[in-house]
Amino acid sequence: MKPDWKNTDHLVLAVSTGIDSMVLLHQLIHHYRETYHQLSCVHVHHGLREASDHEAAFIERYCQAHHIPIYIHHLDLEDVVIAGRSIQNEARKRRYAWFDAMMARLEGNCLLTAHHQDDQLETIFYRIFTGRSTRSPLGMNDHEKRKGYQLIRPLIHTTKQQIRDYQSQYHVPYYEDESNQSNDYVRNDIRNRILPTIAKNPQLQNEQLLKLYDMQVSAQVLIRQQAFRFIDEHVKKDLNRIIISRNEFNQELIHVKIKILDYCISQFDEVTSITEKAYHDWFEKLDSQVAQTALMHTNKWHAYIVYDKLILTANDAREFTTQKVHITKPGWYDFGDYRIHIMPQLFETNDAFWIRTRYNGDRVVLHSGHHKKVSRLMIDAKVPTLLRERMPIVVDASNRILAVGHLYIRDRYANTIHIQYLGDDINEK
Repeated sequence: MKPDWKNTDHLVLAVSTGIDSMVLLHQLIHHYRETYHQLSCVHVHHGLREASDHEAAFIERYCQAHHIPIYIHHLDLEDVVIAGRSIQNEARKRRYAWFDAMMARLEGNCLLTAHHQDDQLETIFYRIFTGRSTRSPLGMNDHEKRKGYQLIRPLIHTTKQQIRDYQSQYHVPYYEDESNQSNDYVRNDIRNRILPTIAKNPQLQNEQLLKLYDMQVSAQVLIRQQAFRFIDEHVKKDLNRIIISRNEFNQELIHVKIKILDYCISQFDEVTSITEKAYHDWFEKLDSQVAQTALMHTNKWHAYIVYDKLILTANDAREFTTQKVHITKPGWYDFGDYRIHIMPQLFETNDAFWIRTRYNGDRVVLHSGHHKKVSRLMIDAKVPTLLRERMPIVVDASNRILAVGHLYIRDRYANTIHIQYLGDDINEK
């Protein structure tokens, strides 16, 4: 074991009383005492087995005998059992929530856990065969940053047999969790049945999983680098909208695309995670001849295909109303994503004007004198469907159209009406 902390650090060990954490505790007390400033222990009492009380009492006595502060937390999982949810997953979430709180309370620098190399093999195997192998690391890092502290796994390169040998040599006391022998849990089945069976075959080596993990870590670095290179070169961002070049995006590898979208969506929503299946549906549409379509709506963001762009936009980025705005004097008027400047000269011919959205049948007069539907005007200008119903139209008292957003102004009003679009121009090349 190589200490990965400073001699001024306060170490907090998560100890379960099993052989792994007890061996780690013994090593910290007897062989590494000069490598840290202070050592504390935290223990979670799950209350699911009769032995839990004995284990809690045992670790409390052990720590007191070695003058180590020990903090025990009773975890209530009754609601999880009643609901039939995964006890292991929920217990882990609640353990680490308590660990986070205790690290802040104790002002600890490093939380140590006793995960070892066999745990790493089990984790890699589990993540490969449950489909968790592409968007996150296959295995556990030897250390990682958490809320205000470092999580360190000092034994991650130590085998289970080495731990057993140490325990036998120094007679380290520990408790064996009988539930670990039950193959009803997937991880137990991998640990107790599948990996040992593989190890018995002389043509197979479990340790090759570690090489796969190292390779995947390197691949993830390259994927991340390419994703952020693409974002720098081909993604436009403002506070409320992200615009991605569709053609350029289609040329990237699938895992780079996923990383790009994961990052872009996180700018609007750090919680929502899109499944790979959903992403593949997006990719098919993006690589098709579809001109415009909605990909996904959430309460925080929307995703659209708009001609040669993929657009992510924050939900209700700007307040918008379809109510008509009555204009009775010159000045600036806000209408959704637009600001409209009405000049005093406009009132030389009319007393009042209105700003509204598009109606069915709306037409404008072209320079040639011909008429054109407003809907066709928007289509020809490649205005996204999501913006067509929000674009302001300025009309007079006779309902004649004087201006349509930033697309059209009737000749005689070119110097009296100025319309500014506040968002990014999604049709900009």
